[in-house]
Amino acid sequence: MAAACKRLAQFSGFGFSKSFTFNSSLRSFSRMAKSNGRRFCDASAITSGLEGQGVPKKQAQAISAGITEVLEKVQESLMERTEMLQESHESKIKAEVQRSQMQLQREIEKLKNDMEKSIQEFRLARLEIDRDAMVFKAQILTTQRVIGEYCLGTVFTVCAVAFLVRLF
Repeated sequence: MAAACKRLAQFSGFGFSKSFTFNSSLRSFSRMAKSNGRRFCDASAITSGLEGQGVPKKQAQAISAGITEVLEKVQESLMERTEMLQESHESKIKAEVQRSQMQLQREIEKLKNDMEKSIQEFRLARLEIDRDAMVFKAQILTTQRVIGEYCLGTVFTVCAVAFLVRLF
């Protein structure tokens, strides 16, 4: 800031001695007040300070006006830069949110596919269990029939043997 003020003074054609100090003026510049959303510096205080250091009134006013203009341009530049950074940050956040949404959608699709596979496997297992149950029931019925036939055969055999024993 001090370098900008010195350059402003050199380019404006004002001859200042090397002993001129901007420290007190810089403190005045840095005291900015807020008014109607715009920032401004106290030009009259800057002018008074420069006059107090021996600068003619017109030169002090010109320096003050130049400094005020530079400060306004710097503020505009900072505001633009801040807005650009904010927009950049917002776009990064939006991109990250979109990436997260896409990733979540992929995960949801993957889970849906896994669930469909599990449901299909469950259906197949259920069908296999039902088929095995029917086979088992058929085997039980077959076994009952075979046992019934065996029992009847045994009863007829015992009756035949008993009948033969009685006859002889």
